[in-house]
Amino acid sequence: MTAALFLLAAGGGALVRWQVGQLLPRPLGTLLVNLAGAFALGLIDHWTGAALTVIGIGGIGALTTFSTLADDVVELVARRPVAAAGYLVVTLVGGIGAAAIGIAIGG
Repeated sequence: MTAALFLLAAGGGALVRWQVGQLLPRPLGTLLVNLAGAFALGLIDHWTGAALTVIGIGGIGALTTFSTLADDVVELVARRPVAAAGYLVVTLVGGIGAAAIGIAIGG
């Protein structure tokens, strides 16, 4: 049962990420899903077992994307290196901050 729920959650997370990518240009869409995912993971930081597997790893894991982040940075470095550095800083600091806020709210 956990595996089936995991697949449904992962499919849902991936569809949300895809839809955000259709609505917002990169790297803005990538930043949004990654910050939202960091916040959501913070909210469920205390969860364990199947719930964490299904929602945290399946749903939120499929929503967020490191590979697109890396591709965005490579493309930005080639065209706008200062923007690439800013994007990385905002992603890392913003992600840690979003997770911390989620932990504070959800904990």
